[in-house]
Amino acid sequence: MDWVEELLVKWKGKIRNFSLQKAMMAYMVIAIFLVVVACGITWEICDNWKNTIKIVNEVAYNYRYVGEGAFVLFFEDQRSISVSDLSNTIYLKKSDEILWNVLNGITVLCIPVYSAAAIFLVSVLYYKNKLREPISLLRVEMESIKRNDLSYSCFYDSNDEMGDICKTMDTMRKAVVDNQKNMWELLEEQRRINAAFAHDLRTPLTVISGYVDMLTEYYPKGQISEEKIMEILSAIRGQTVRLKTFSETMKKIDSFEVLEVRKKTVCGCDLEKDIKNLAAGLEGGSSLTISVTMQFKEKEICCDENIILEVLGNLLSNALRYGEKKIEILTEQQEDRLFLYVKDDGRGMTKEELYKADSPYYSDKTKNYGSQWNGEKTEIEQQHIHFGLGLTICKILCKKHGGDLSFSNSVDGGAIVCAEFFVG
Repeated sequence: MDWVEELLVKWKGKIRNFSLQKAMMAYMVIAIFLVVVACGITWEICDNWKNTIKIVNEVAYNYRYVGEGAFVLFFEDQRSISVSDLSNTIYLKKSDEILWNVLNGITVLCIPVYSAAAIFLVSVLYYKNKLREPISLLRVEMESIKRNDLSYSCFYDSNDEMGDICKTMDTMRKAVVDNQKNMWELLEEQRRINAAFAHDLRTPLTVISGYVDMLTEYYPKGQISEEKIMEILSAIRGQTVRLKTFSETMKKIDSFEVLEVRKKTVCGCDLEKDIKNLAAGLEGGSSLTISVTMQFKEKEICCDENIILEVLGNLLSNALRYGEKKIEILTEQQEDRLFLYVKDDGRGMTKEELYKADSPYYSDKTKNYGSQWNGEKTEIEQQHIHFGLGLTICKILCKKHGGDLSFSNSVDGGAIVCAEFFVG
């Protein structure tokens, strides 16, 4: 009988994938067929019982039942049917008469009874096989969403309308998950932006502080020329412009994704001068020396100078944390690419740092500082040296400028960070 079970499973699977309308029609057709078969079987059984009663009461085949347990002899010819005289009437026993009437009642009532039973069974089976499971899944899904639990998947393996509704509900759940994820990412990005701007404000302030310290130390002794003073004041003015630009940008920008790169033609010598001024300002506030080597093939390049200086400032800030004696800056141009290298002579970067240095909020928790900054660090600062924000900003800005940011270690010690910019 295995083939029967396989056939039933096969048809059950087909009906499961029927549309609700087709499934209802299939159930009704099957029900009608079963009602007809059941009525036929019932009628056959009743007829057999009636024949048995007639045999027991010696009623011949040409007698017809006329009610009240009486059978009358009928004569049939080709044109008419006649009834014999009442002397030929045969009466059933009282018990057989009752049974005969019961059998007649059964043959009449079986049609509505079987039809009602079929309607009930069709309703129960249709709900059980086509509606109960998806409705239960939908109810659980809605309760889960109501509890803000979006982990429950509303999966119903059927190609009917209920299957489509469950798929739509699950798609809606995934959309809600994506919306919440996007919302959290936006909030996280906004928090990162706020922290990044606060972080970036430190670089121009450090440059200004370095120049102020230089003036405070050398100007009273007359060891600095007026030309150098004007150059320092010009550099300080440039940093104040950067601070003003920062404050204006903080008001306007909502996301680094909408940051607009404003390219313009810049003379290579002017960019070189700005880079050296930035390096000199940071060098003045530390015990390290910063050397700058510029290699431009073109006299003019197309770039956003503010982005390049912003990236350089962040890279120098990181290099000053880890350098021991010196930092080297090398800038070279290869066709339409500008490469900015910052190399320190510190301990270099570990494998983890090379992989995660530009991840947001990633930090090196060692206490090994170089001798870069005058003054002493607090214990908290020694335990938290951040790579993440500055290098994350650098990577974003490099990508916005059509380039990228990469990390490596020098063969003679120290870390090398390469910032690439598209200047075509």
